[in-house]
Amino acid sequence: MKLPNGYGSVVKLSGKRRKPYAVKVSHMVKVGEAKAVRKRKYIGFFASQAAAYQFLAEYNNGAVVSEHIKYTEIPTFSEMYEKWKSYRNSLKTKPSAATWKNYNIALNHFTDIHHVKFTNLKVTDLQACVSAASHKSRSTISNMRSILNGMYTYAKMNEMVKNNITEYVVFEHTDSVSSPHTRFTDAEIDLLWKKLYVVNNVDIVLIYMYTGLRASELLEITTDNVFLDKRYMVGGLKTENGYDRLIPICDKIFPLIKNRLNPDKKYLINNKFGNHYTYGTYTNGNWGTVMGKLDLKHSPHDCRYTFASLADNVGMNPVCLKIILGHAIADKEREHFKAKSGLGLTKGVYTQKTMAQLLEEINKL
Repeated sequence: MKLPNGYGSVVKLSGKRRKPYAVKVSHMVKVGEAKAVRKRKYIGFFASQAAAYQFLAEYNNGAVVSEHIKYTEIPTFSEMYEKWKSYRNSLKTKPSAATWKNYNIALNHFTDIHHVKFTNLKVTDLQACVSAASHKSRSTISNMRSILNGMYTYAKMNEMVKNNITEYVVFEHTDSVSSPHTRFTDAEIDLLWKKLYVVNNVDIVLIYMYTGLRASELLEITTDNVFLDKRYMVGGLKTENGYDRLIPICDKIFPLIKNRLNPDKKYLINNKFGNHYTYGTYTNGNWGTVMGKLDLKHSPHDCRYTFASLADNVGMNPVCLKIILGHAIADKEREHFKAKSGLGLTKGVYTQKTMAQLLEEINKL
């Protein structure tokens, strides 16, 4: 039976099998930063050929395909995300780089449907992904809602779908009554130092802990933004004040950063193959491996939480602490910094600090 290109196929497997008929479909798999290749996968096995064709027809059922669009041209869920992303970035009111970071993280919660043709998706498919993440925070679920609404609005605008089915999806999150983060104890910090270069990548944990950087922020620092001679790095995300800020390097971790710095690489932090870490690959792989080997139970953000606690313990100047954590603004020459708010009128608005003062304070750790 001749089927449309991209529709899928039914094949009979060799050997004596209880269910010899298999249904295969193709999907795009991303390789590297920009390249994608098409691969085929089995999605079901059946005792009869008729049952296999019926399943394939049901799999493709409901696809809204305009006459001017070929079935093979219909994007998968992940491909639609990239199309919508390109469209939004072409507008003057495009989201910030920090917002796209959060959207990319939210996209990871839809991994189960990345390969599915966008027009084949049903409310139940979307709901399953959203419900699986219902234990996450309000911001995570909000980002998931935002990318779904954006993708379906774009698809409807381009006549790929008739309706925005996201209005039927229930978005639920979990409000934490207490902080989900706990600081590393002094004993755990001592353990990290003892296991430095004994257990791979413990140095990354310590760099987090003594810079106060958010998990995504350290991973995005490029080598050309590390200035060892001046004892600071440039980086930071999330807020207008935190973005592209100067991060003082304290004496304790200076050798760690110097050892990590490879001018032939684009990023300061790379995996064992020399490739850039995404937030998901680092937290789900590298971080989890280190914590498992040391029998510790912490999230990357606990390092930032620990930094603030250690700074308080050593009596770090509160204005300097606010500046280092990215809750402050710098002048055009980046020579003086001041806290923007939250410390009262005098300290919060008018108190300025220099990089030398920031280094003096961070070296108290």
